[in-house]
Amino acid sequence: MKSEISLSPRELLYIAALLDATEFMGISDAFFGMDDEEIGQEVTMLQTSLEAKGYAQPDFDGGFTIKEDVLEIVDICANCDTFVVVDKNKVDKPQLRALYYAKSGNIVMLKEDKGANILIPISGVDSLLAHIMKDIQWQSSVEASIQSVTISSAILSEAKAEASGFDSSKGVEVLMQSGCDELSATMIMDGLSGKTNYYSVIITVFEGEREGVYNTMLIDTPNGIYKLASITDGDEDTVQFDPITVEQAQTILSDLVGCVLPRESEGFS
Repeated sequence: MKSEISLSPRELLYIAALLDATEFMGISDAFFGMDDEEIGQEVTMLQTSLEAKGYAQPDFDGGFTIKEDVLEIVDICANCDTFVVVDKNKVDKPQLRALYYAKSGNIVMLKEDKGANILIPISGVDSLLAHIMKDIQWQSSVEASIQSVTISSAILSEAKAEASGFDSSKGVEVLMQSGCDELSATMIMDGLSGKTNYYSVIITVFEGEREGVYNTMLIDTPNGIYKLASITDGDEDTVQFDPITVEQAQTILSDLVGCVLPRESEGFS
């Protein structure tokens, strides 16, 4: 098994098509807008490129064959049973996004690097959790007295629209007018406007007894951490912000991954 492979978006989708994948989660259609003739010409160039990278080779009757270990890695992603999206929006760094795919207990991480898709097999659920926790440096060092608040999605949208760049004061006013206290309003607006850290983990399971969507969203500030939960009550959508400690945040992330991807699935050896 290769330690990693690097593919252009079109190379990746071409191999996925050979594996009969109808959709590649998290990847946009790199062939969009091309007609059949253009796609045929592109496929010839993709085959040449894949051969040059050592990922494919001509066969004995003049055909073209992708190497088995490359097919195995791409198949886990293209035909996954579980899809994980991790976003880390940090004040001091650009947004970090990583995609993870699992199939039959095997896990592959996909990250972008200078336009290329890097696919990296990882060794199991504990390794997946370590990747998710990497680069998370909690700002909250004390347990501040912050309140649990529930705000309608419409008010949150209005507050975000009122904020101007990094000046979120008008957004804070909107939240306070809806009954939110000043500290909570400031923390929430800092999260919405990118002035503080925001972490999101969304896991989609496509089949089996765990089928469904599971997620955790966290706003991390020097004054404390908020866990976000979306709630639908009749026709109204709201978001509940519950204060948690650093230890609780770490446990929530660990439990989320461990519950959806049980540790008996050990992944690549």
